[in-house]
Amino acid sequence: MEVDASLTRTLELLAEGVIEFAGFRVAAVSVLDAGLLHTVAVVGDDAAAAQLVDQRTPVELLERELAAADTWGALRFVPAERAGGHLDEHVWVPDVVPLEEPDAWRSRDLLCGLLHDPAGQLRGVLWVDLPADGRRPGAAQRSTLQMYVRLAERALVTALERDDLELRVEHEHAVAEYRRSIIDVLSHELRGTAAAIAHTVDSLRHEPGLGDVVTAGLEVVHGGTERLRSVVDDMAALAKLGRTDVPLRVLTTDLGHVAREAVALHGAEARRRGVTLDLEVLAGSTLRGDPEDLDRMVTNLVSNAVKYSEPGGRVLVRVAPGPSWVVLTVSDVGIGIDTADRDRVFEEFFRSRHRAVRRRPGAGLGLAIVHRVVTLHGGVVRVDSALGAGATFTVELPRAGVVPEVG
Repeated sequence: MEVDASLTRTLELLAEGVIEFAGFRVAAVSVLDAGLLHTVAVVGDDAAAAQLVDQRTPVELLERELAAADTWGALRFVPAERAGGHLDEHVWVPDVVPLEEPDAWRSRDLLCGLLHDPAGQLRGVLWVDLPADGRRPGAAQRSTLQMYVRLAERALVTALERDDLELRVEHEHAVAEYRRSIIDVLSHELRGTAAAIAHTVDSLRHEPGLGDVVTAGLEVVHGGTERLRSVVDDMAALAKLGRTDVPLRVLTTDLGHVAREAVALHGAEARRRGVTLDLEVLAGSTLRGDPEDLDRMVTNLVSNAVKYSEPGGRVLVRVAPGPSWVVLTVSDVGIGIDTADRDRVFEEFFRSRHRAVRRRPGAGLGLAIVHRVVTLHGGVVRVDSALGAGATFTVELPRAGVVPEVG
């Protein structure tokens, strides 16, 4: 089975979530095909990724190893003292000095989540290693991991169903519509989940007598929920922008005003990161378009520029009219974009493998949304960048005339 780039990126995003919110330093995802577990995503450690990505492991070896495992729902844990050695040639063993504690994590401990489809068939495995606190997971950590197992199952099964459909669909348009419907379903379900988590966290924050550890934990969950909401919003926006049955809303819009609001929105984040955020707007920067879509376009560009800037950096947002175009430029002096990645930055779910980029959270959807908004408004977007030398995104949108109909 050929694993496509969008599925790989989705599984990488889930693995990054395990590292950020479940308290592990290494996470990997394997997909089962023809009796072999094909490892397609590894995050958290370059040595682990170099050894494990594209490795294929006979599933029967995993089954033998898990015969001695403790069962925690969809999770399986084999402590080092019970390891059978069946996977020795197929796993990465970290060099770790265990704590002097009974529940200390040991280098040969094995913890994984089994990914099943609705029929109960094994379709993949989520692996984790190196807990950040150096201990074998307790009940709360297991519960968080169970959530990521369910998300990984959903993403994997959805992708496999999509692949089956693509074999039967002759026209690219039908495939695109199917993908958008999947994103619609996932974004709706995840939005509900995020809202429920946010409501629970807000309720708990007002409980009296919370200790520092609980308060800090709630802040972590709150931050994770906000990130999940952001990803869901981007997924929904991408699906909406790809629909051909919804006409573009066309109103007279001042792009300078849109830029002012975007800069104000990200001012606090820029200050927190030690980044100077400046704005220059020239009069006459009005155009015809959808204010909501244009706002998302500008906001994504400003957000990216701040996120990929280092402390002491500067971001300049400029809006100026031309004879036929309104020109928006967003420039930074941040980490920049590798030459090999410049042609792909507007692809859905694309993220550079450069380490400095991977340290920043993201799903690879923001610039894809920018490209779709610009295209729908009859404009063009360009990027000028080099690694370590910052980036400048230039958007040119028609100043006058009729915005092209969608499709």
